[in-house]
Parts: sequence; C-alpha cells; structure tokens
Amino acid sequence: MQTIPLEYQLKPFILLILIVNFISLNIVYAKINENIANKREVISFKGMLISFMVYTLVDLRLLIGDAFYTAFHPLFVRFVVSVGFSTMSFACFFWFLHVYASLHTPATAWKMKSITVWSVLIHLPLAIILILLFTPLYVNVYEITDSAPLFKPLLLFILLLDYVYLIAATAISIHKRRRAKTKTEKKKYSSQIIFILFFTISGYLIGFLLNLPAIELCVIPVVLKLFVELQDSQIYTDALTQLYNRSRMEEFISEEIATCSEENPLTVIMLDMDYFKSINDILGHSEGDKALITFSKTLKKALIPKNAVAARWGGDEFVVAGKDATIAEELRPLLTSALEEFNTLPYMPQFSVGVYKCTSSDITMKKAIAEADANLYKDKEERHKTPSNFVEELQKLKNQRAI
Repeated sequence: MQTIPLEYQLKPFILLILIVNFISLNIVYAKINENIANKREVISFKGMLISFMVYTLVDLRLLIGDAFYTAFHPLFVRFVVSVGFSTMSFACFFWFLHVYASLHTPATAWKMKSITVWSVLIHLPLAIILILLFTPLYVNVYEITDSAPLFKPLLLFILLLDYVYLIAATAISIHKRRRAKTKTEKKKYSSQIIFILFFTISGYLIGFLLNLPAIELCVIPVVLKLFVELQDSQIYTDALTQLYNRSRMEEFISEEIATCSEENPLTVIMLDMDYFKSINDILGHSEGDKALITFSKTLKKALIPKNAVAARWGGDEFVVAGKDATIAEELRPLLTSALEEFNTLPYMPQFSVGVYKCTSSDITMKKAIAEADANLYKDKEERHKTPSNFVEELQKLKNQRAI
C-alpha cells in the first residue's frame, strides 16, 4: 500500500482552515453595522476584517507549496507576497483606528480627507510600509528564491511600524480601561488589549509554521471574541441616546449597592426633562427625539469628571448613579453649564432632579430608585411653582417654522 506524502495529506486541512476562516470573516462582516457600534468603529472594524479576508486569499498559495514561487510570473509572485505583508499592516492600521474611534475625537481628526499634522502622523507608518513593499525598494525587504522568500533586514522595520499602531492602540485601551466605570466597560477594553497578543503569537507561529495558515488559526477566535464584545456592549445601550439602558443601570446599581456604606455611599439621581410632552405635541416627535439625544450627549459631557454613569430610564427620564462624593450637589450646575455650552437646539431644555444616597447594602435597587423618583417629583413641583414661558417659546418657534 502506497503512503500519501504528508505534504499532500495537509492540503485538505489547509483548504478547510482557509474556507472556514473566510466564511467566518464574511459572516461577521455582514453583521457589523451602526446598530452595534458608532460609524467610525464600524468602518475601521470592517477594514480590519477585509484585511484578514485578503490575507486568507493570499494564503491560497499554501495549497501549491514551494512550487508557487516558480509556477507564476515573477511580477505576480512579488505582488502576492507584498500584498500578504501589507494586509497585516492594514489590519494593524484599522485596529488602531477602531480603538482610537472609542475616544470620541472629532471626526475631522480621524478622516483621511482632513489635512492635519495628526492625520499625517496616523497614516505615515502605513505609507512607508506601502512604499517599501510596492516599489523597487522591496529588494531590501525580501528576495524571491526558487523555494521561498528570503527575508531582508527591512522586514523587521516593517514589523516595527506595525507595532507602532498596535502599541498605540493598546495604550489607548489600557487608558480607557483604567477610566472605565463599569465591569462591562472594563471587559470590553480588556478584550481590545489581547489583540496585540494575537499579533505577537501569530508572528511566532509563522516563524515555525511557514507552510501552514498560522494567521488564520489565530484570527477566527480573536475576531469572534471582539465581535461578541461589541454585541454585548450594545445589548446594554439605549439605541436612541447611546447611554446605558434601563437593564444595565439596574444591574450597575445592584452591584454598587452591595458595597455601599455610610463612608462609601452610592448616589442615585433621577432626571426628568420638563415639558417634554409639549415638545412632542407642539414641534413633533422627531424634535422630541432630537431633544433626548442632545440632552443625553450633554449629560455625558457633564459626567466626564465624575465617577458616575448615566442611563436612559424610559421616555424622558434618566438615571445617574455613582460613588462620587460631590455628584449629588454638583450635577445640576454641571449639567446646566454643559447645556449652555453644548446645546444645539433652538430652545434650552429644562430638567428636574431627584437625589437619593444609599448608605447601606440592605437597601434594594428598587427602593433606591423609588426614593430618587419621589424626590424628583418634589423638585418638579417646586420648579413648576415658578412661572415659565417655555411652552410659549415652543409655540413661537412652531409659528416661525410655519411661515
């Protein structure tokens, strides 16, 4: 009985890995949309997935083996090899953009169209890599022989430039993890940190498994984990306002109550947009949605210096919770000031506040919310005792739009 050489036994295994990897990446790509992340995160994550898909297609050369380097025209061989190296650089570049997008920096600092010093610096390492790989300078990176590419010193320089993106992204993730206010956020940023480990492990595997799809073996679990983390974070996010939703806030308050005391109280604050029904009735529900979005964004900005999180509780009600010692006294002036600075509506949103401090772990989440809600309506009653022309302003605005 004739024994099949090991090289030919591995070919079906290699093909299976490539097919499974390519299909898996396509499935994740199809599921990534702005319902699970912001626009910049979606674009950059998709860019990374495309980079991995192209690399998988490049690795079809493994089915041919060493004969690939002599079976085709040298120009085609060099193109394939250069594309293989560049796709990993693109993956690192897009990964950096994905993590960088979570900083919520202005879009002009991120878009390639924006000619700024920062945007030039972001794209410079990738530009250098492409020049080295797709110009005659490639001879300083690798040389094609009859059996395999012979790597030159500049390949290490390309790997170093890849690590510029990876290390920068990891530093951002570590920074965001330290500032994270919930376990869910910490988990998300921890998953981002493992990406640099994936790239490092893949590099070592390629060194030992030159004729096997080592990158693909690492890509599938890492990409799936990152995708699941994105989905998990979206489960706890209110679709309209991008704040936490009610379920996540209930979970957060329950977790924090377990460790609260007189010395370490948990402050629960309920906020309600005053005259919200009038906004809907007079200006329409689309204007009401704009008001909720603007109020939510401003609330987020007001809480940046505070150890507290915010959620949309339902309708025009919001909940803020945290163990910041000054949040109870400072939230109203902070939010008022933020609205004066960042409000983009043609009117100034009004709001009422109800505060409750949990000083014992015996208090339930429902009890804390009920107490804050009761104090909210006391504040609303007091505020409504003062005459307001807010509704008249809305009516004037409607009349102006009708002209």
